[in-house]
Order: sequence, then structure tokens, then C-alpha cells
Amino acid sequence: ERPQYTPAYPLSENTVLVIQQLFSNLLSALFIPFFKALRTVGTQGVGKAGVYERPQYTFSFYLLIVLHAFATVFFATFNGRYLRYEQEL
Repeated sequence: ERPQYTPAYPLSENTVLVIQQLFSNLLSALFIPFFKALRTVGTQGVGKAGVYERPQYTFSFYLLIVLHAFATVFFATFNGRYLRYEQEL
């Protein structure tokens, strides 16, 4: 006889909080070199000294807007199965 499948859920809310904080910090740390590489995109060098003239808004700002919009649409339209809720019913 096969053992009954029991979904694994976190034991406490603190576990969920710690995992969420860990992955948020890791993702944030990954964005630092990404935006650093894009720092000068959309700027124009002026003269031989290499002084940059920055526009009012740079490419990284627009990229941040697109990223935020994508995340908002993704989470607002998420239609997943809530396994824990179904288990409790």
C-alpha cells in the first residue's frame, strides 16, 4: 500500500518570513551589479575629459518602471491553486 501524500507546509509564520527575507535580499544583491552595468546606458560623453551629461531620467530608471509594472501585473493576475486552503476545507 502506498503511503498517503501529505504536503509539506512551513511549521510557523517565522519560517515563511525568514525564507521570504532571504530570497528578497539575494535578489536585491543580484540587481546591484545589473544596474551598475547599465549605469551609463543612455548618457552621452561630452568632450575629451569623458564627462557625462545625464538626462533627467536614465535607462535604469525606465527599466525599474518596467520591472515594477511586470511584477504588479504578474501578482495581480496570479491564478494559482491554494493547496493549503484546499487542505483545510
